[in-house]
Amino acid sequence: MAKKKFDPQAKAKRQKIFAAVGGVLLLGLLAFQVPRTLKLLHQSNATASSSQTSSATAPATTQPIAPPSLGGGNATAGTSTTTADGLSDPNGAVTPQAGQLTALGRFQSKDPFAQQMDATCGASGPACSSGGSKGGTQGGARGATGPTGTGTGTQPPVKATVAVISVNGSSETVQVGARFPLSNPTFVLVSLTAKTAKVGIANGSLAGSKQTVMLKKNVPLTLMNTADGTRYVLRLVAVS
Repeated sequence: MAKKKFDPQAKAKRQKIFAAVGGVLLLGLLAFQVPRTLKLLHQSNATASSSQTSSATAPATTQPIAPPSLGGGNATAGTSTTTADGLSDPNGAVTPQAGQLTALGRFQSKDPFAQQMDATCGASGPACSSGGSKGGTQGGARGATGPTGTGTGTQPPVKATVAVISVNGSSETVQVGARFPLSNPTFVLVSLTAKTAKVGIANGSLAGSKQTVMLKKNVPLTLMNTADGTRYVLRLVAVS
């Protein structure tokens, strides 16, 4: 196959055509974009200059606020005074605007070094309350001792009615008067105290003259059924 002959004149002609087409496109882009860019720059400069002019010519309308008064009450509003150089005099009272603070008040405080209690109150003197009023204190003292005037102010302890009793290692909650254990109701809870419980035999009796036995808290007690030789280990676990 014959090798294609390179023609430098044809290559130069193609390059000139590409350059001419690119130049035409560049001129068209510049003709479209340059006026638009100049228009945007002109508008930004006009806006900046107008804002500077308006801010320079706008009159200052803000007036200084009158200094607050610590003496309480509302301050009397007046007109502001202006010095020769056009500035407002801070010593002159001005008319407050809406929402501006005109005065400050303070609460009446107590002297921390003054005696706040009645010195006559004590063990040998009349009873007094923290407010220093003898009448109010005596009424508070009567309220503390109650309507009967006993002065104790204590309530009777709540009577226990429920106990947790363990029978042969199995614990159950039992109320006073109920039989236990549930699987074989052999015993009955007769009464309770904070640390003891009296237990009787359901449908039977104990040997001897006793009708009940006493369980002490966390102290095991062993009972035996003489009819069949069954042993029961009872223990008072808790009382409520």
